[in-house]
Amino acid sequence: MTLPKRAVAILGTGLFGMGLSVGGFGTYVAELVARGVDPSVAGFGSTLFLFGQFVVVWPADTLARRWSIRLAAAVALGLGAVGTALGGALTLPIALGGRLLLGIGMGASFLLSMTYVGLRADDGDVAQTQGLLGATFTLGLAIGIAVTPRAVTSVGPTLPAVVAAVPVAVSTLLTPSLRPMEPREHRPFGAYVGAFRNPTGISLGLANAASYGLLIVATTWYTDILSRVPELPTTLVLAGFATATFFGRTYSGWLTTVTTPRRAVEAGLVFLTGALVAVAVALWLQLPILLAVALVLTGAGFGLPFGPLSSLAFSNIGADAGVLLVGMTAIGNIVALAYPWLVGQLLEATAGYTVGFVLLSLSTVAVVAVWRRTM
Repeated sequence: MTLPKRAVAILGTGLFGMGLSVGGFGTYVAELVARGVDPSVAGFGSTLFLFGQFVVVWPADTLARRWSIRLAAAVALGLGAVGTALGGALTLPIALGGRLLLGIGMGASFLLSMTYVGLRADDGDVAQTQGLLGATFTLGLAIGIAVTPRAVTSVGPTLPAVVAAVPVAVSTLLTPSLRPMEPREHRPFGAYVGAFRNPTGISLGLANAASYGLLIVATTWYTDILSRVPELPTTLVLAGFATATFFGRTYSGWLTTVTTPRRAVEAGLVFLTGALVAVAVALWLQLPILLAVALVLTGAGFGLPFGPLSSLAFSNIGADAGVLLVGMTAIGNIVALAYPWLVGQLLEATAGYTVGFVLLSLSTVAVVAVWRRTM
């Protein structure tokens, strides 16, 4: 397998840093709630994060086609570095603004990084290469989930956010040194909108909402869920969830070597559905051990569809690499952005997370049904 190793390393460094910040979402939400902020308002930062990713993907791809994919990625990473640094703020307006800025930087840099390495990789290696790049974000997310609660307790909220911003800043400086790519043909806005009218584009977007969008929901609320179950070691369970997510994403691309990308995505979504149902059952019946195991298994469920899903979006548009990837990302984020706030609302209304996870489970069942019908 021929991989653009330097590109994966440089771009992956920035995604790793932003993953650290996203992994810390739950800790900072819990801190805001402890300071008297309503859970739905505290969770709204994750909604803004997803919204930022939604609004930026089309401008980012268009700018990269008119200008330079490397320089556009560097600008996106710079915005992500600022948003990451602001992640430690516990003043509500700054915290929410930082989440929005991080979403804009993350959405643009992730899209452009995936497109760049997809163009650089050999045709048969696109899924594996994109899976590895996505795994760098997930490695940061894993460490952020496991370490941030203890780090904030030990040194306060600001320093962990600043430390997370350092690799993003380093990536910002190094990205312009990557090998230039030939300019891609400019595409009209209608070409991107086509994904919203195309059953394949809609299915890819819904699968992205289930696998990535609900992952953001998980990082928002898992810390608080575990804090309500004193029998469970919070750090250990979060580390297990994060590790499972990392390995799921890392090896997701290799699933395409034993089955088709479509079946690989479906298998990952079915696995995720089962894990979310198990979480809902464990919360309802108050079974701590089942809850711990189910939360860890959701990590693998979120990760497994990633590589084949990105490969499908990338390969479906032939020479116009990036168009359907933009549509998939936009649909996935716009569908998922209500869930962090909605779970917070259901938490306020029911004083628990059971109903919220029933909703998440039913949502993934619906995505699987649509996937089987259209793909």
